[in-house]
Amino acid sequence: MEKLLTIIIPSYNMEKYIRCCCESLIISADYLQKLEVIVVNDGSKDYTSAIAHEFQKKYPETFIVIDKQNGNYGSCINVGLKFAKGKYVKILDADDSFYTNNFEEYIKMLETSDVDLILSDFDEVNPDGNVFWAIKYPFNPNRRLTADLISKDIIPFFAMHAVAYKVENLKKLSYVQSEGISYTDQEWIFLPMTNIKSFVYYNKPIYRYLVGRDGQTVSPESHAKNIGMEIKVV
Repeated sequence: MEKLLTIIIPSYNMEKYIRCCCESLIISADYLQKLEVIVVNDGSKDYTSAIAHEFQKKYPETFIVIDKQNGNYGSCINVGLKFAKGKYVKILDADDSFYTNNFEEYIKMLETSDVDLILSDFDEVNPDGNVFWAIKYPFNPNRRLTADLISKDIIPFFAMHAVAYKVENLKKLSYVQSEGISYTDQEWIFLPMTNIKSFVYYNKPIYRYLVGRDGQTVSPESHAKNIGMEIKVV
């Protein structure tokens, strides 16, 4: 069966989170078979790979695990894109998760969509799982919209958690994400936008973005330590 959506999950030492992440993608069988989940294990030293392989064994038509040497975040995206068979592609970090019910409805919407970008709301959650910031966009839902509606006032609120791109367009751009450094999710949200002419907005949150765990690159300490990486990405 043709795949509607590829989910790429970059994973490094995520044994604490990867099971919840993958379980959040388990929708009803009819729609699960239209989904491709590529878990890219970036040389983890814990049980990340073993847990991911459990899902591959249980759902072989949906889950693919790629074990590779450590190359940082961008290298995981690049490897995943090489294997992606979906019409659209979305990234899900291994310490985050989806709202399963909303996600199944989202997949149903994709069946009738043929646009360059799928935009959806997302929530930021704390380590206790409580939502502390809900991102919602001011567009009419479930209809084809033109890119000129995306104004400069809205762009600052765009994030990788909100977007899915048509794979065909990424290939036309020969999109490659920078490797060996952090914060390259900023490339993912800006570079593919250069050839977007149409989009559809799904007005419910799909993505649960965890903020506040130890060792996270978005922490103030990591930002201060790795400011050179951020400058290079920009």
